[in-house]
Amino acid sequence: MSQGDSFIDPLYGHTTTFLVDSRQTNLALARTLVSRLTRSEAQLAVLDIDALYSSDSEYIFAPVSEDEARATRIFVPNPGSALEADIAELLASGQARALIVDSLNSLYHLLSNGGRSPRNLSLAFAVALLSYIARIEKKAVFLTMYQREKMARFGRQRAISELSDLTVSASARGRILTLRCQRGSAWAAKGLSVSIP
Repeated sequence: MSQGDSFIDPLYGHTTTFLVDSRQTNLALARTLVSRLTRSEAQLAVLDIDALYSSDSEYIFAPVSEDEARATRIFVPNPGSALEADIAELLASGQARALIVDSLNSLYHLLSNGGRSPRNLSLAFAVALLSYIARIEKKAVFLTMYQREKMARFGRQRAISELSDLTVSASARGRILTLRCQRGSAWAAKGLSVSIP
């Protein structure tokens, strides 16, 4: 890997839920993550549940070369398919140093429970498994969800975003992406601002 990245490096070994305040911010975050990860020679796997990465690929991948873009694998679930298989495929991306799930709220709503267990237990298991993989294999796992949905509750009045190791609010203004730790700590000042490429 090339020189360190003050934004991404502290997130390795953790699951991080980014609470985005708009589609514009989600696109800016996706563009920034893809650019920084591929330029640091990290392979990337994306479970693109909301088809953000595939439908807006021209914008998201604009700052990276074709060779850098090839280091990214995007999985778009088939309509009506069980997402558990897509999660397993994401986890099987052994070379990927970073995994992205867009979005956590959609994952929750689309997980099938097959009559076995409540959907919230399936989501808790999926995020716990991602967290374990991140910690053991020193990967970065990024989950996104819209900030207006952060009050969605899981189990004992726990927010869905609290299933991950870190929760970070994100907002984009102009060419700046502002990040603030809401739960946990990744950066010395509890947040930072980075340029959107």
